[in-house]
Amino acid sequence: MTVVDISPTLLSALIGAIYDCALDPSRWENALGEMVAALECKNALLSLTDMRYDRLLLTRNFGMNEEWWRSFQDKHVPEVAAQLSAILASWPSDKPFVISRDLPPDSLENSGYIEAFRSEGIVDVMQCFLIGSPKRFAGLALTRVQPQGIFSDRDVELAGLLLPHIRRAVTISDLLDLRALERTHFTDALNALRCAVILTDVNGRIVHANRSAETMLRDATAIRDQRGILQAAMTPASRELSQAIELAAKDDFQIGKTGLAVRLTEDDSSPVIAHVLPLASSELRSRFEPAATAAVFISNQEDARDSAELLATTYDLTPAETRVLSCVLAGRSLAESTSELRISAATFRTHLYAIFRKTGVSRQQDLLLLASRLAPPAGIV
Repeated sequence: MTVVDISPTLLSALIGAIYDCALDPSRWENALGEMVAALECKNALLSLTDMRYDRLLLTRNFGMNEEWWRSFQDKHVPEVAAQLSAILASWPSDKPFVISRDLPPDSLENSGYIEAFRSEGIVDVMQCFLIGSPKRFAGLALTRVQPQGIFSDRDVELAGLLLPHIRRAVTISDLLDLRALERTHFTDALNALRCAVILTDVNGRIVHANRSAETMLRDATAIRDQRGILQAAMTPASRELSQAIELAAKDDFQIGKTGLAVRLTEDDSSPVIAHVLPLASSELRSRFEPAATAAVFISNQEDARDSAELLATTYDLTPAETRVLSCVLAGRSLAESTSELRISAATFRTHLYAIFRKTGVSRQQDLLLLASRLAPPAGIV
């Protein structure tokens, strides 16, 4: 597939900007702006939602009318969510969904949210489905206004090229405690993560493995240290992992879907998945460990890192208390937490004190320590 009107250099730079966002979410606004320019559209909205607690884990936009967007959310989110759920059930994960060409004609005429789009001058919307599971939903929406017109075949083709790279960046950032990465040296922060992280060179030689990865390497059921070289226990997975690591040392674009989600085990109930992130072509990514050209992130597909759910079960926390606990464990401030959960500071503190009483601790730092003691190692059911 070839996009005729965008140079390989520009395409690679755009993908590189997307991958930088995996480790620094503050760069999403810039990356979304570059996507808007490349696709000649009006604005872009990226979101990652925890479906269990109906809360946003990540939301970034470029060029959005904030007042209109808040009104749209209040009035039309249930209708849009219901329609997207029905679409997602059968829609190919690597194909952008475009309202002007993929939405049934009766929906175009009768949907309230379509009228809301028109009131804002929006003539077309392209939706890229990034993650869809009972626990997580992530998507990227891009809009067109007049006189830009509706999205063309060229636009769908370009978005399709970008989609696996955006999905990789969002998937990996969902695994990380990004505030920890900001506060300390990268390799030190890696040791605090529950997901396994291995940094390798172009040949797959292990440059650094965090504590969770060391545990997995010793266990050797999913991954192995073969004379210093990272290998998967299953031959097909090992082949794809090696190929992805080799491609990661080259142009970011070439990695494509390779290494996006490498299944390391045959266990259907709790599969262990590896995600490969290129490091070599970006100053942000390469500065963490100059000898490393790829980072391999490994975690259970079922989001094993969510300690809040484990604590909630252990200490019989209410759903509201669990949502507050999730914010605390994610390192969010009081202002961030109350804004995200849409509750007052007083309500937040009420739930927090109830959590303290049930768990027997008196400080948020003690909650973090308690969660780390209860949490099973990454990759272990």
